[in-house]
Amino acid sequence: MEGGYHDERYDSFDEYSSNKEIYERIKTEIGGDHASFPSSVLGDKKENTFLITNDCLRLRRYLMNFHNKKDCQNKNCCQYINYFLNYIVRDLYSSDRSVFDIYKDYINHVSNDYIKSLCAPEINYMEQDKYELIKKLYNIYQYYEYFINKSRGTPICHYAKLCVQSYYSIMYDYLNIKDTKFCKALKDFKILFEKNEHMSENKCGTNIPNSLSYPDICNEVQEESIQSALSPHQQTTRLEIQKPETSVIAQGEGTVENKQDPTNPKSLGAVLPITLFSSGIGALFVFLSLYKYTPIGHWLLLRMQRFKRISKNIDGEDYEMQQHTYEYDKENSEYNGYNISYNSV
Repeated sequence: MEGGYHDERYDSFDEYSSNKEIYERIKTEIGGDHASFPSSVLGDKKENTFLITNDCLRLRRYLMNFHNKKDCQNKNCCQYINYFLNYIVRDLYSSDRSVFDIYKDYINHVSNDYIKSLCAPEINYMEQDKYELIKKLYNIYQYYEYFINKSRGTPICHYAKLCVQSYYSIMYDYLNIKDTKFCKALKDFKILFEKNEHMSENKCGTNIPNSLSYPDICNEVQEESIQSALSPHQQTTRLEIQKPETSVIAQGEGTVENKQDPTNPKSLGAVLPITLFSSGIGALFVFLSLYKYTPIGHWLLLRMQRFKRISKNIDGEDYEMQQHTYEYDKENSEYNGYNISYNSV
């Protein structure tokens, strides 16, 4: 936000409602203040002097409601009254900037040390784009006030619809806005609107959406703001933190493939002798089935039983050896997996 105080921000709905209520209350309490008005601040102005004087006195009355600067800052009092003065100049005085200059001269007058200490640096004539943006935001707030006004009994859902329309109007009219503070104001209102019981429980019907989209540009601006606030080292760490899961999974998949891949040379080396030996045993069984009743068959059967016992012993020893190797590979793989995760963080 241009031309103002470094802590400038947009009113939230609650701040807007509170500040508006204060101004509405004091605007009729200035009858006895005219005698104290320093007419010198009007300069050569001849038109609308009575109205301008009232504007100045209301400015003072409004700010006098805040006990100290911190109280004023907590309620964002300066931004509200600055917007309102800009609104008056545009609406009542055809954007005559000389009128706004009178407001500035008045708040900086020696008789107004207290209100000067509160807001003088923050009273500035707004650029038109900035003014229109705030006006649209405050229009949403005003519609929401009408919607939740308990004096009417049940809420009038027509105003909820106007809230939605005005909210999306801002999104479409300001597609490229890169203002983190304005994005925050939109997000705060989105949360407030969706929590309203008439919205969350669809009491206004399905024609009015009970949730609001959040502008993509605001998500981008928020991420850029976070990145810019980080040091180069923190940015690198933030990127690495987003990747370790992929790295571990990739490593894990590679390990599983090595264990299960039948074309792996190491696997072939262990399996091939056993396969050939088993095939030979099978061939002998076929041969014996043909000659088991001959003397040669009887001799071969005795030899076969001996080979079978040897084969079982070899298979058992080889199985145990593979089990030990598998357990070792598994433990080593798990250790490597943990090591990768640790280094990625």
